[in-house]
Amino acid sequence: MKNVFLFLEKYFAYLFVHFCGLFWQIKTVNRPKNQKVIYIFWHQNMLPLLYLHRGENIAILASASKDGELIAGPAKLFGYKTARGSSGRHGISATKKLVKLSKENSLAITPDGPKGPAQILKIGALFVAYSTQLPIVPVCVKISKKTIFKTWDKFQLPHLFSKIKIEYGEPIFIKSKDEFTIQKNKIEKILNS
Repeated sequence: MKNVFLFLEKYFAYLFVHFCGLFWQIKTVNRPKNQKVIYIFWHQNMLPLLYLHRGENIAILASASKDGELIAGPAKLFGYKTARGSSGRHGISATKKLVKLSKENSLAITPDGPKGPAQILKIGALFVAYSTQLPIVPVCVKISKKTIFKTWDKFQLPHLFSKIKIEYGEPIFIKSKDEFTIQKNKIEKILNS
């Protein structure tokens, strides 16, 4: 029965986000073009980004749990590749898969997922950037009208006709493990600004 639910949820979520996306008024600032990067953004902001970047040769990190399938299923229908894992489960194998996928794809990571704490960057995202030598691009999302759910991340659902501003930070390269702490603080500050 669980498999039937996941199958139906995948298509329902895909159609729902696609329908909403048709009515969102998205404006982007400083969006990267023609380069492979690692997009980093908070878990609460994934819906408009899922819609905006569909079909763009991007691989995402999704939790290895059954809850992760709620994201991975619709994401695949939007054209994303997926690596399953997190800081707690299958983290090493997921990192290896992301490194492999990075040879032909940009990556997208929610560094406070899958269960928080919210808006605190986990070091794994920096390790992926160091391992792939792709630049991190912090992504900030501002939504004019939205519903905020009572979840650990305060997940945001933009209303129809909502104005959504998506701003991309300057690329940040992680050249050594010694930079992890200072770059972690820098990226958190950008994402929380």
